[in-house]
Amino acid sequence: MADVHLDTAFQSRQANLRTFLRESGRKALQAAVDLAIAEDCQAVLIAGDLFDNQNLSFATEKFLIGEMERLAFKGITVFYAPGNHDPVTRLRQINWPTNVRLFTSREPEIQPLYDQEGEKIALVVGAGHESPLESENLAAAFPVLKEETLPVLGLLHTLVLDSGAEKEHLRYAPCTLQDLKEKGYTYWALGHVHRRNVLSKEQGIVYPGNLMGRNSRESGLKGGYLVEIDKDGRVKMAFCPLAPLVWLKIIVDNLEGANHLEGLEELIIEKVKKELQPFGKTTFLLDLELSGPCPLYRELLQPENQLALADNLKTELAVHHLEIFVEKILPPLSVDEYRDEIHVLGEILNLIAELAVNPEKLLALAPTAVAGLPRQASQQEKIAYLKSLLVNLDYEVVARFVGGE
Repeated sequence: MADVHLDTAFQSRQANLRTFLRESGRKALQAAVDLAIAEDCQAVLIAGDLFDNQNLSFATEKFLIGEMERLAFKGITVFYAPGNHDPVTRLRQINWPTNVRLFTSREPEIQPLYDQEGEKIALVVGAGHESPLESENLAAAFPVLKEETLPVLGLLHTLVLDSGAEKEHLRYAPCTLQDLKEKGYTYWALGHVHRRNVLSKEQGIVYPGNLMGRNSRESGLKGGYLVEIDKDGRVKMAFCPLAPLVWLKIIVDNLEGANHLEGLEELIIEKVKKELQPFGKTTFLLDLELSGPCPLYRELLQPENQLALADNLKTELAVHHLEIFVEKILPPLSVDEYRDEIHVLGEILNLIAELAVNPEKLLALAPTAVAGLPRQASQQEKIAYLKSLLVNLDYEVVARFVGGE
């Protein structure tokens, strides 16, 4: 597992929600420990960001030690390679149980794993972040162990640059997938990227994602991997949901038929229930984004109406938390009515339509630096991004001219 982030400073304005999320983070770790005990695991691997360094309370520290002691009582060794949120300085201030093996140097270290009879059964190679701003490629220094007969497990908090997560996460201890593959290890347990991702099934290179989602951007099932390695070195990996909650962001559109409150609620409830069904019975926290034309446009812009609607939906859907966002709703207007007309609005609509199918003109009219687009973006990436800005722009223009605020 990785990225538990105990004692995260949650940003919600609701104190009860912050308390709930903090307690849920502890429950997720308890569930991970329960799983390790139930499955008679030999070891638990933690790939960094177990807690948020500056926020770790005495109460959480005591809780954390208690969970490690539960594993110790069952003879389970914990290997822990700290990351950018829990660098080694803070770790040294904690009186860890004897079953916890810490990687306290940015230089890789090899630590043996023994079974309960004292037989060496695997090697764990890990390195830790000595500061919260580790910028070097730590993986490059890991030893090549292709000839080792025992299973070798790599443990590191890192951003794999070709993993597709570069836009979402900062470049802490960056490496490439090839850096990991060339070491010849049996399995790599990685941390830092919060989205679950198997980078190589053949060579067992895995981001488990964070143990529990902290907001709707970290949506879906969260947990860790149960890994089995047989005597021939074959690896079997199984994702295990462990978080006691699921965050989801749901976009609700096609609201043109919502002429009254009851109709609006029915449309939303129908859409949300379909989205929740695959997750089974769990605790949901929802961000609902209402989008597109809606006859109740003006009413939905009122904060008190948003709160009332959210309260009603929360009760009807039996979810723990629900928040409504209305930035993308629009008044019910007919764009086609104004196309090809001989006035400013008609000309603007014709230009938007032309830009959507004419990349050359789109690039010609765009500024050199486009807000929200990296400077190193390719021309095709720039065109795709600019086209995304045109989506619903015709409708928004009509709304501003004839039906807006």
